Amino acid sequence: MPKFEPNADLDKQPVRIYRTGLILVAGLSLVMFGLLGRVVQLQLDPERRLHDFIENRGSEASILARRGDLTDTRGRPIASTHLGYRLFADPKAITDIDEFAAHVAHAIGDDPARIDQLISRRIDSRYIVINPLLDEAQVKAVQDLKLAGLGVEPNPVRIYHQGQLASQLVGFVGAEHKGLDGVEFALDSLLRGEPGRVHTLRDVSRNPLWIEQSQYVPSDDGRSFRLSVDMVIQSIAEKELAEACRQFKAKRAELIVMEARTGQILAMANWPPFDPNDPAAAQGEARRNRCITDPFEPGSIFKPFVYGAALSTGVTRGSEMYDCTTSGVYVTSYGRRLRDAHAHGLIDFDHVLIFSSNIGMGKVGERMGSRALFNAVTSYGFGTRTGTALPGESPGIVNPLNQWSKYSLTSVPMGQEIAVTPVQMVKAFSAFANGGVIVSPSVLGEEADTPIYQRAISADAAQHTRDTLRRVVTEGTGRKADSAIYRLWGKTGTAQVPDRVHGGYKDRAYNASFICGAPLNNPRLITLVTVHEPDAAIGYYGGIVAAPVAKNVMEKSLTYLGVPPDNQDAPRGASIASAD
Repeated sequence: MPKFEPNADLDKQPVRIYRTGLILVAGLSLVMFGLLGRVVQLQLDPERRLHDFIENRGSEASILARRGDLTDTRGRPIASTHLGYRLFADPKAITDIDEFAAHVAHAIGDDPARIDQLISRRIDSRYIVINPLLDEAQVKAVQDLKLAGLGVEPNPVRIYHQGQLASQLVGFVGAEHKGLDGVEFALDSLLRGEPGRVHTLRDVSRNPLWIEQSQYVPSDDGRSFRLSVDMVIQSIAEKELAEACRQFKAKRAELIVMEARTGQILAMANWPPFDPNDPAAAQGEARRNRCITDPFEPGSIFKPFVYGAALSTGVTRGSEMYDCTTSGVYVTSYGRRLRDAHAHGLIDFDHVLIFSSNIGMGKVGERMGSRALFNAVTSYGFGTRTGTALPGESPGIVNPLNQWSKYSLTSVPMGQEIAVTPVQMVKAFSAFANGGVIVSPSVLGEEADTPIYQRAISADAAQHTRDTLRRVVTEGTGRKADSAIYRLWGKTGTAQVPDRVHGGYKDRAYNASFICGAPLNNPRLITLVTVHEPDAAIGYYGGIVAAPVAKNVMEKSLTYLGVPPDNQDAPRGASIASAD
């Protein structure tokens, strides 16, 4: 029987297995500790090239709030917000900028060099707007490209449905959808609403993974408003105003139509207009709402206010006689010469207003004295803002009493040495429609039931002034405003334009105005028309340039509102009058 001898190699095999295991365990342990160390190092001090990936694992996005709508007093749309689309690029996801720019430019009809430069300048950014507003065809073309780094996102678009109508009143919004002028600016915080926000966790390819409920805040849409303006009346006003400006080659013009009882502004027109859908195409001056921002020297349209105050305070009576001279020139005690366009001789105080006599008004101013005249002017609201809350409203210019001179007593009654805004004029003129009480103008339809009233003169003085203003239209300077449909009552004005550079007044430069109300016994509307610097060679008197515009606007507006005619059989008066 063979003898068994132990194998030395077999005896050593367990040792080799043991040692190999130790080496493997040690190696794996080193790898694990190395990986753990690397994780710690990346957490505590990551490499620069990894920062962007770490910092952009999530994205914070704003949820758009829809801007509130604007409608006219009858619910017609003026401004609304629609959903558009914005094209943007993520440079980090673009491999070839030149090729990317060429494809995108071809799809949206843009310049590839512009897109290339736009991206190259901000290569480290993750968001670059290429086009703020795409049309439907461009959206489809972009989506068909399926390019990495190219995206389309919702973008609110403000649309002004009435175009140029009431553009200065309504205003417009900027690129960030923030109101920049007019009602859009005045009500911006309410129209804009509150945007929401959402935080999304994304993977390395920017694909969304999930949204934390605690980091989601829904948006709150803006409030909508109904304005007082009536777009039919606004259209009437703007067409008539534009026609007059073209006919008389005027520099600019304003027109306001206001509800006499409530102060609701039914039309506020400025010429020339602009299109709020493309505000960049208009010069800054065209975007000004001069009805509230630009005071002007009113001239003779200011005379009814001094006339009414003189009656109210008992300084004079309508029947009292005034010597307005047979020469048409009156020299004051301090040497100032007052002139009338026509000599009127001895006339009563009513005819001082009917014929627009500077001499008669100057004499009444001297009789009233500085204190009473100043109080009369301010009682109508001149020198203070009307409270429309529209941006940039001017308080006008009424000099403090301690700055009045001896000339002020004769200048102010003629509408000189004072500056007013168109909206101040219609507010003050409402005193003659409301029994001596003025009403605060408003551009918000919600305020129709809560007008603010303030007494300016007595009810008897207001009624007498209104009756006399009717005679201005039938007998005096406003005969071109005498309507065959409604009994208008109003006053003309032809004011010289101050020279802001050299002082005094510009040569042959005038502002032609007419302010009126109708109907006579139950006033519904008040209208002011002011045409600035018409061509003097064509015509510049308020009775010629502005009065026919006011008449046409009043006739069409009152007919549209369903106000019954009150002048079918009214006689026409004829008399010599001053030219303004």
